[in-house]
Amino acid sequence: MIRNVDIENENLPNWLFIVRKINISHQDYDESSAHQHKYYQFLFFEKGGGVHIIDDQEYEVKPNSIHFISPNHVHYLKITKATKGYVCMFKKELFFINNESENFLEGVDLLSNWNKNPIVEFDDVRCEEMVSVMELLCVEYEEHQNRKYEVILMFLKVFLIKASRLHIRSQKVSIGSKERLIAQFLGLVEKNHNAATLINFYAQEMGITSVYLNRIVKEKYNKSVSDFINEKTILEAKRILQFSSDSVKEIAFQLGFEDPSYFSRFFKNHSGFTPLSYRKKVLEK
Repeated sequence: MIRNVDIENENLPNWLFIVRKINISHQDYDESSAHQHKYYQFLFFEKGGGVHIIDDQEYEVKPNSIHFISPNHVHYLKITKATKGYVCMFKKELFFINNESENFLEGVDLLSNWNKNPIVEFDDVRCEEMVSVMELLCVEYEEHQNRKYEVILMFLKVFLIKASRLHIRSQKVSIGSKERLIAQFLGLVEKNHNAATLINFYAQEMGITSVYLNRIVKEKYNKSVSDFINEKTILEAKRILQFSSDSVKEIAFQLGFEDPSYFSRFFKNHSGFTPLSYRKKVLEK
């Protein structure tokens, strides 16, 4: 049974970014059994060893390496007690700060859903450089300074850009037809914010049947096409609520809902908040 994991507890309400020193078990969940989550994660190994399974692909844990895990990918980790490094987790909503575009993430190949080589390895000199950025992230995360998340976002982007530069782009990775179709589907979902868009639209754009599309997505992520559409709709609704003064009715129409009352119920069912209570919460931060 694959666990769906999110880090939500009374000590970390509505979190956007978390960074910690690597340990075999986090206080919130255990990495050593198969699980998936809705946020992005990377593990930066300075020392130690072990094995990391991502979507049934086995990767060796080596010193001076970073392992990237995108949302919905199934993974688990078994590391030796001598392993040292960092684990970093962040949500797309972090990129809403100052209306920052989450499209930045689409340009980071290491975080792409179709990437079949989510590992970066480097020498000691580069490792020291990456550690210095991680330490800046750790210090900023632990302190409670003004505009904290803006600074965290800047350091995070620097780290991701540097990691992308270190990625061995010359390595040719064979991507199967199903993986290409899934990547195409996820790209279409990212560009489309209309909740009324049916699975048939995506299937027609991709030149396949809706039944086949739902099947390959379900096989890969144990989630339906509708689940992905709903998640993207909620994400876009949160962005509009936070960065505009549009009424709930106006937002509902923007996202393809004909009935604003239904949109409010939809939003609460998926986020735990009414649209107005969510807006109040984020504006009070």
